[in-house]
Amino acid sequence: MLLPVYAALAAALLFYLFIPIAGAFVLREQWRRFRDRVIVLGATARLHYGDIAAARREGRAEVGRFRLSGTIDAIEGSDKVWVRGAGVSALVDLSRAPLYVLAPGPPEAGSVQRMSWSSVSSLVEGTSISVGGILVLEGGRPVFVDRPEEPLLAVCHDGTEGRLAPRLVAAGRAPNEYWNYPARISLSIGVVAISALLLLFRTSIFSTVRALVFLIGASPVLPFAPPGLALFFLYHRLWRRALAFRTERDLLRLPLRYEASGQGVEPRYARRKLAAGEVAPASALAIGGSAGSRSDRTLFSPTDPGDDSFIVTGDPELRARAAERDAFAYAAGSGLSFGLAIAINLALAFLLWRLAL
Repeated sequence: MLLPVYAALAAALLFYLFIPIAGAFVLREQWRRFRDRVIVLGATARLHYGDIAAARREGRAEVGRFRLSGTIDAIEGSDKVWVRGAGVSALVDLSRAPLYVLAPGPPEAGSVQRMSWSSVSSLVEGTSISVGGILVLEGGRPVFVDRPEEPLLAVCHDGTEGRLAPRLVAAGRAPNEYWNYPARISLSIGVVAISALLLLFRTSIFSTVRALVFLIGASPVLPFAPPGLALFFLYHRLWRRALAFRTERDLLRLPLRYEASGQGVEPRYARRKLAAGEVAPASALAIGGSAGSRSDRTLFSPTDPGDDSFIVTGDPELRARAAERDAFAYAAGSGLSFGLAIAINLALAFLLWRLAL
C-alpha cells in the first residue's frame, strides 16, 4: 500500500537532493580550481621580450610560466589571438582552454562568466585581456598553451589590471552552487518520474497515499508558500552571509598564498606590521575592513611594483580561520532553514488536505 510513497521518496532523494548536491560540489570544485589558478599565476613573473629572446638563443622550445596583460591585437585562425602587452606580444591558443569574462563593476559571486572559445560570437580588437600559463615557441613564435598539468588562464576584463586578482578571487564562484545545470535537469526528471507514479497507481491506491506522493513531488516549490516562505527568505539571507564569509576567507588568504609562493626562491611578497598612526599606502587593498590607523595592521608588499599590495587588520591567519568557521555555520543554518521550510509546508499542506475531506 505504501510502495508508491516509498518510490516517490526515493525519487525525490535522488533527483531533488543527491544529484543537485553532487553537481554543487562539482561546480564548487571548478571555481575553486579557477581561484587557485588565479593566485598561482598572480605570483608568476611578467613576460618580457628578453625571456623570449633567451629561449630562442638557447634553443629551448619551452620559455616557462609567465603572465601577460594587454589588449587583443589580432585574431589568427580559428582559435588563436595575439595579445599585445608592454613591449612584448604573444599568441594565446584558446582551442582547449575556456575564456573567462569579468563583468565591470564591483566584484561579486557570478560576475565572472566561463565560456568556451567556440561559443564566443565576437571579440573585437583592443579588448583588454590578461593571460597566464606555459609559454612555448612554435615556429619561433611565442604561444601560451593549455596543458592538463598547467591550465591556461585567459580573462577579458574592463582594462583595469590593478587589483585584478582580488576581483577574480571575489567574483570567481557561483551565487548558489545548488542551482546548477545538472540540478535543473534532475529536478525536471524528478517531477516527471513522480508524476508517472501518480498516473501508474491512480486507480490502485488510497487518496491519502496519492496526496502524499503529490506533495513529495511538489516539495521543491513548497518553500515559496507561507508560512515556509519566511524560512525561505531566512535561508536566502543566511546563504548570502555564508557566501560573504567565504569570499572574505579567500581574500584574507590571498596575500598569505602570495607570501608563501616565494619560499625557496626570491620572495615576491614581504609582510611587516604598520606602526600605530602610520599612514597606509594609498594603493594598498584593505581586506576585511578599513585600513584605518590601528596598530594591529599587517602590510603585504610586493617586490614587483606593478603588483597589488594588501593591508589586513588583525592576524591574517586567525581571521581567515574565523571567516571559514562563520561561513560553515551560516551555510549550515541556511540548509536547515530551507529544510524546515519544506517540512513545515509539507506537513501543513497534508493537514489542510485532511481537514478538507
